[in-house]
Amino acid sequence: MFLLALLIVFALTGVFSYQNGDTQSFTLLGYRWVEPVWLPTAIGVGIVAALFLLHLGGSDLGYRFRELGHGRQIEGHRSLIADLRDQNSRLREELAAARGRPMSSTPAQSWMEGLRSQARRVAGR
Repeated sequence: MFLLALLIVFALTGVFSYQNGDTQSFTLLGYRWVEPVWLPTAIGVGIVAALFLLHLGGSDLGYRFRELGHGRQIEGHRSLIADLRDQNSRLREELAAARGRPMSSTPAQSWMEGLRSQARRVAGR
């Protein structure tokens, strides 16, 4: 979207420069230049476009740097959760064996799965 708007501004600047082919005298601090009328407009558009592109690149780069370490953190958390689930099922089996009753082969339904199944049952009514 941003690049499309930038291309439209460049096209409008091109149309402006084509339609204003005259020259104008510019004076700054005693120096005098005779340049095309569209030159200040093109310089201004170029500077603003360069600043926008720098900001765009910097914001994307900053986002990627902030995101860089999150993949390892998420994988670490997922492996920790899997380890805890394995340990929890092993401890349930040990507890059931200590109480003298066999543990069922199907794991107990978590409260979140119970809510989801309740929502599916209610949605079918």
